[in-house]
This record gives sequence, C-alpha cells and structure tokens, in this order.
Amino acid sequence: MFAALAAFAALWPQSSANPAVAAAVTVLAAAPPPLPATRLNPALRAVAPQLTNDECAAWVAALAQPLLKASITAPRCVAALLGQCAEESAGFRCIEEDLNYTAGRLCAVWPTRFPTLEAAAACAGQPEVLANRVYADRMGNGNEASGDGWRFRGRGLIQITGRTAYQNFARAMNLTLDQAVDHAATQAGAADSAAWFWSANQLNVPANAWSINLITQKINGGTTGAAERDRLCQAALNAIGA
Repeated sequence: MFAALAAFAALWPQSSANPAVAAAVTVLAAAPPPLPATRLNPALRAVAPQLTNDECAAWVAALAQPLLKASITAPRCVAALLGQCAEESAGFRCIEEDLNYTAGRLCAVWPTRFPTLEAAAACAGQPEVLANRVYADRMGNGNEASGDGWRFRGRGLIQITGRTAYQNFARAMNLTLDQAVDHAATQAGAADSAAWFWSANQLNVPANAWSINLITQKINGGTTGAAERDRLCQAALNAIGA
C-alpha cells in the first residue's frame, strides 16, 4: 500500500495545481504504516496469554484489515485498543455478553435496579429476561416487551450494545441491521465492530496522548477495571517495543 502511495505522490507532487490532490498526498504519506504481524502477535500475546498459537494467529489475521481501514496503526493506538479489547472480551475469549448472573451478582452490578435478592430473583439465571429488562427504553431500544434488549445485547471485542449502536455499525459496514447483529458475533465481525467503535469515537486522539482513562470512560461509561486496563495497554505497548 505504501509503495503505491509513494508512486502516487511521484505522479502528483505537492506542487500540483490541485490543492486537494496535494493535501491528500501529504496526509496519506504521513500516515503511520500498519503494524506488522511480527509485532502485533506479541502484543496480542501480552494481553491474552491464554490464547493458543492458532487462536492468536486467527485474531491477528482478523484484526489486520480493520485496524488498517480505521487508521489504527500507530503503536500507542494499537496497544490501547488491544488492552481495552482484552478487558472487554475476557482475554479475546468472549465476544458476546454473558448475562447469566446470580441474584447476588445482579445486586452488585445493578444495585439501583436490584436493591435486594428478592428483587433480583426473577432475572437471576435468565439472560434474556435480564437483557430485556435492563436495556429497555434506552440506547434506541424499545420497551421490555419488544425484545430489543436481548436482540441488541453486547457483542464484539468492544461490545456494542443497543439498537442505535447496531444501526450505526450496520450503516458503516453497508449491512442490514440483522446482518450487523449476526456479524458482530463472529470473529471477523468482532474485529470490525471494535475498529468501527474506536474510529467513530475518535479514540486515536486519547490513545496517542496515552490517556487510557479517557478511553476507558468512553468504552465503559465509567472506570470499571481501570487499573487492569492500564496494565494491559502498557503490556501491549511494551511488547510492541515502542
């Protein structure tokens, strides 16, 4: 790709009479090159050491094109994304939200919705019931009876959640809404959705500034797992060697 850009720049030097062409050449030529697999692989291993060799290779292959397409190529950007994805996906093992909670866990996760064990009992061990209740009437979802909460539950490496997010992802990928839901639950779709979310929220900016907490707040809506996210992002950056 970058050899092609160099050739293009030779044909259209920055002194071109067309300022738009000159500007495009300047921006493209200045973009950092994609991180090669030889550096992406150890970075992934640093944040997900439990992956087998084959699993790691499969994720490297799945991530390569989405990262390039979204201009997530600078070492800090790649490291921050990998660290955040590792925390969100339990080490690249879970790409669909696990909503199978005990009553006690529901009280801990959603204390305002489930202030007592008795209040949580109806949703304990009932993932679909839980999703439809806690995700109803927000994030573009319909009411509890609509089933939107379950249909648009979190999927992907950075779990996109809610009808609105899936609609935006579908539009970006040129997919129907149903196709986007199905795609996000695949390995390729999990990588696509993470890169899309990162790009849509302009997370390269805080990543380049190494503002991991700002990225955590954008992804998580709070600071859950902040210390571990910091550790994982730094581990990925160390492995990249930047």
